[in-house]
Amino acid sequence: MQTFATFDDGTTARIGYFKDLGHALYSIDTDTIHVMPAYFGQPDRHAVTISLGRPGDTSGYRLTGLHVGDYFLTGTLMLTGPDFTPHPHPHSPRKFPLADITDPDARADAASRLSQIATHFHTTFA
Repeated sequence: MQTFATFDDGTTARIGYFKDLGHALYSIDTDTIHVMPAYFGQPDRHAVTISLGRPGDTSGYRLTGLHVGDYFLTGTLMLTGPDFTPHPHPHSPRKFPLADITDPDARADAASRLSQIATHFHTTFA
């Protein structure tokens, strides 16, 4: 299934949802990321995993990373709670994509963008 979503900053994502897997690919401009529920079969749990990938990704999904302002995010993170707050993923607790963003406003913008993607995924597909 293919659909589109527009976020608060005006960017539009083309979304490919794989119903049999429960996963989605979000393509925003030239970036592609992979979004899936953190706990399969438990939609009441507010938790989403986002794999941002990296250039040269070998996952088969051609994940590219995500540009947010002047920053380029790669890696994997989990977003939890009713507002989908970004956290390090339990499988890679020392690699948090937002940790490299030193500007507090840019970090808040990146967290907001990721939270909106997680909220969209959870309310639409999970």
